[in-house]
Amino acid sequence: MPTGRSTRCSRTASTWARTTRSSSATSAPLTGTPAPGSSSTSCRPDVTDAARPIVSVLVPCWNSAGSIERALDSVLEERGVALECVVVDDGSTDGTLDMVRAVAARDPRVVVLALPDNQGVSNARNRGLELVRGDWLTLLDADDRFLPGGLGRLAAVALGGDAAAVIGQQVWWNGRRRWRTPQYDVGDIRRPGRKSLATSPGLLYFVSPHAKLLHRGCWQGLEFHGRVLGDQPWIIRALLRAGDRIEVLGDTVYEWYRPAASVPSTSITATTRSSVRRGVEAVSVATEALASVREEAARHLDVAASERVAASYAERLLHSDLAAHVGRALDRADPEIDLLFDAIREFVAGLPTTDITGSDALARNILEPPLRRWNRLGDTGRAAYWQLFETAHGTDPNLFRHGANPFDRLGLRLVAGGRSGVRLAAARTLLLIARFVALGRRAVRVGLGAARA
Repeated sequence: MPTGRSTRCSRTASTWARTTRSSSATSAPLTGTPAPGSSSTSCRPDVTDAARPIVSVLVPCWNSAGSIERALDSVLEERGVALECVVVDDGSTDGTLDMVRAVAARDPRVVVLALPDNQGVSNARNRGLELVRGDWLTLLDADDRFLPGGLGRLAAVALGGDAAAVIGQQVWWNGRRRWRTPQYDVGDIRRPGRKSLATSPGLLYFVSPHAKLLHRGCWQGLEFHGRVLGDQPWIIRALLRAGDRIEVLGDTVYEWYRPAASVPSTSITATTRSSVRRGVEAVSVATEALASVREEAARHLDVAASERVAASYAERLLHSDLAAHVGRALDRADPEIDLLFDAIREFVAGLPTTDITGSDALARNILEPPLRRWNRLGDTGRAAYWQLFETAHGTDPNLFRHGANPFDRLGLRLVAGGRSGVRLAAARTLLLIARFVALGRRAVRVGLGAARA
């Protein structure tokens, strides 16, 4: 694409931003009507309103020279779909932008927006949302691809009925083999049919924006946030707006690239952080995501159903998203570990109270890692820590006096009143204790000194 057209595209993005913000208070109807602002000046003057695309494919990219053409070909080779492909380059330095512009010069369905600096995938997606013109939207990562006929299958179902969201199946690919992960091999995801998040909470384990086609009325006014887990609240809120008009297909339509361990992964976010800092960010984003989903669910569902959705999402966050981040952070003797526990406490405080006592994921993924360290301290170390904790926090001394080691599974069950989970107040207390034991041997010496004083 010539430079002049790229500049005009950037100016058009500002125009669309104003249009989108002004209309974000009211969602577009789910009737296939023209998108608000669709008659605005396009960065492709050769495409008329009469040829306005029905399906928009949004592709954020950063340093993706090795895969971007493959991704775009999987869209542009689709036949029988009136589509556009909006590519947002997030400050690439490896020639990705030149490759995308070359594709756009050959195919007027490709729109290119070049951002000067890398600011992460959420910002790139938000900028792209300002440009899309179709009634239906799907997202494609620069190292993934649609399988042949996949996008057409989604579009055929979307345009042939009254669905507000259409979800296809996906497979993983590492350059050598394809596979499915067990967490996606559940009925709510794999079994075709009409569904909703309220009746099929298993869909919450498939909340990436891939392999989905969403009507504009589902996502209008929503924004992506954050570098970690930034797409989950966006897609969940969109699916909540779809209500019981979510159509799940049995067709495999999308190939999600996950590099083998020996292949370096290219992230759209050009930044590296310590495990603790990344864990803090993940937990903080999860806290905001959960609050956002609860708020959206309350708008569309009754109290009981909205709390069930929130509880199911919290369990998913704990089991699938936070466990790895928290586990890696706790394995390091990082002086900033306190920041992680502060973030975890905030997350626990925001958990839905309806199912907190049944949260095996909370006990297994958040509480048990630091408590395993507690178990390794031995009787003398535990006694020292317990005295230090009681002195600092004034905890009821009878709360955990159910045996020599109150933090094994028996202790957790006693705290929870006979159930395998952990009550909210008990979870908060355990997290406070975990802050004392997570720093390892240095903190043990502090505790022993306090015990002897």
